[in-house]
Amino acid sequence: MVNVWIIYNTKHGNCKKVAEEVGEKLSNKYDVKIKQITEIKPEDLANEKPDILIVGARIVVGSPDRKIKKFLSRLGKLLESPISKAATLYTHVLKWDASFAKLPKILKENNIAENICTDFLGIKMAKMKGPAESGQDNKIKVFIEKVSEFISK
Repeated sequence: MVNVWIIYNTKHGNCKKVAEEVGEKLSNKYDVKIKQITEIKPEDLANEKPDILIVGARIVVGSPDRKIKKFLSRLGKLLESPISKAATLYTHVLKWDASFAKLPKILKENNIAENICTDFLGIKMAKMKGPAESGQDNKIKVFIEKVSEFISK
């Protein structure tokens, strides 16, 4: 079975909720592990080396938060070879701007993933502490479909 890891960083729990929902839906087809980066070390992930890595981050001042970037930098130094595939998801309170989606570049620069899904998930929160704005559920459904297609390629 395909081994999928979802890692994320969260401050108010928003990214955790999204990561868990994505993980729950993917667990019907794949072996899924979900961890906040404070619960694991980059070494753990490098040793297990999943088939697919999904990275979740909250957007802070137009960029993924610095803790997830630091974790990914450390992970990249530990991997002997890149993970086959990766995808990204974000939580944010600002009006979405494509320049926020910097995780693919970070994954490439750190040699973490060979192939990165061009589709990503961006969930807009009503306030910093949530909840998600109404109408975000369909975005998760579409993301699951796109990631599943990406995995099966």
